[in-house]
Amino acid sequence: MSNYDRINSERNIFLTKIFEPEENSLEFELTMGIVGELEKSHKILGVDIGPSRPVYHNENSEIFKITFDRYIAYSVINESYENLGGTEYVGEKIRTYNKSNFLDYVKADTFASADYPGEFKHYAFISLNHIVNVVSTVEPKIEKVN
Repeated sequence: MSNYDRINSERNIFLTKIFEPEENSLEFELTMGIVGELEKSHKILGVDIGPSRPVYHNENSEIFKITFDRYIAYSVINESYENLGGTEYVGEKIRTYNKSNFLDYVKADTFASADYPGEFKHYAFISLNHIVNVVSTVEPKIEKVN
């Protein structure tokens, strides 16, 4: 199974690092979650939601490093507020959009075009707590770290 397929098949993913290793390049880590044992009672904000299984990550979790050698724009959004504004995409946890609100924003707010810097796409990485949106002319490199 490829790294892309492994991430796309996972249900519980955490964004655990994000930074620019060099100017105008982007790197982040996606860590695969571990589903714990069933707990009899679980509270969220003081409200008992009943039995559930905690999801967490630790030193044994699979980690994947995602690298974009260059990008036009990126954003990180709290997943509680993201509406993923686009319906024409491929993938589940790693989505490639041909049309999206984020692409519309980048086209409206920058001078990026098919002429310069070239054809670009919107990639969205869906995790449990964050959505990472990246518009780039290059595909991401996906490497298994752990």
